[in-house]
Amino acid sequence: MDGFLYLILALFLAAAGGITASKFKVPAGGMLGAMAAVIIFNIVIQPPIILPGGFVAGLQLFSGTMIGSRISKKDMINLKSLAFPAIVMLVTLLILNVCFGFVMYSLSSLNIPTALFATAPGGMMDMAIISDDMGANSAYVAILQLSRIMFILICMMPFYRKILVKFIAPKEKTSSSSPKEGKTKPHIKYFFITFVCAAIVGLSLRFLGIPAGAIMGAMLGAAIFNVATTKGHFPPNFRLPLQIVAGTFVGLRMDRASIFAMNELIIPVLILFVCVIVMTAVVALAMHKITGLDLSTSLMAATPGGLTEMALMADDLGVDAPKVAVLHMARLMSVIIFFPVMLAAVIGLTG
Repeated sequence: MDGFLYLILALFLAAAGGITASKFKVPAGGMLGAMAAVIIFNIVIQPPIILPGGFVAGLQLFSGTMIGSRISKKDMINLKSLAFPAIVMLVTLLILNVCFGFVMYSLSSLNIPTALFATAPGGMMDMAIISDDMGANSAYVAILQLSRIMFILICMMPFYRKILVKFIAPKEKTSSSSPKEGKTKPHIKYFFITFVCAAIVGLSLRFLGIPAGAIMGAMLGAAIFNVATTKGHFPPNFRLPLQIVAGTFVGLRMDRASIFAMNELIIPVLILFVCVIVMTAVVALAMHKITGLDLSTSLMAATPGGLTEMALMADDLGVDAPKVAVLHMARLMSVIIFFPVMLAAVIGLTG
């Protein structure tokens, strides 16, 4: 069986897991069920799967279209207010990154560059690639970054479901997180036009090398179309398949090598889990108290998961997905652009 057939089988298993979890009302069940099924498949079979070129870009384009199609003119005006929360978030994240990086360095066998990049709130591949140029063990950085995302998706999201749905989200849900009035059965052509606008901008930014350019541009393109025409649309029944594909993508990253490497990384992983909890709580409270941003949006924006994954989670939990996505974009871009320089200065000062 070649890699393509294995990929089809993985997607089939992901669909079965995602649909089953969704039927049982598991929080973000489409993504988590698919991810669990694919992880088991990947570890047991070790299939030679190579994702086709454009798989990740396509996933980001659809995710960005879903988010952008729900942004109205009022939302665009409100997004201007996110500059201050973004600054507070980034400053707090940097301080906590350095603190927990030194804790991990002190309590484990990892060197300082590896510890600092392992606790950096960026993307797994981005941090692994950048860290390799700065004396870090890029394989360990990738595994620890993946462990962070897995911990957030598996352990923290069910907790968020209880907290946000029962106590926070019903009081703070905004118009952008609820279905649009009078658009229950829009023609499929509006989705096609929305996606074309999203794809044009998304692929343009990706071609220019902008970090997370596909999802950023897709969200921007869909939002521009919706703000200009109020016709932006993303079919609600596309959301579960999108979550399943996202879960497949995350699940394929965990293989036997990742599991075996955990023996040496037990202490760093435990420190990282504590880091995620503390970082999320402190950053969310700082954003909420200092800037007045609502607590549900602050909490989802402060959770250092993947941009695509967190945007989908925010949408599933009824939180203001556009604001969450914008703040995560600010986090990822700043981490990629500024954090390596800052961490290099810290590494230099410590020798």
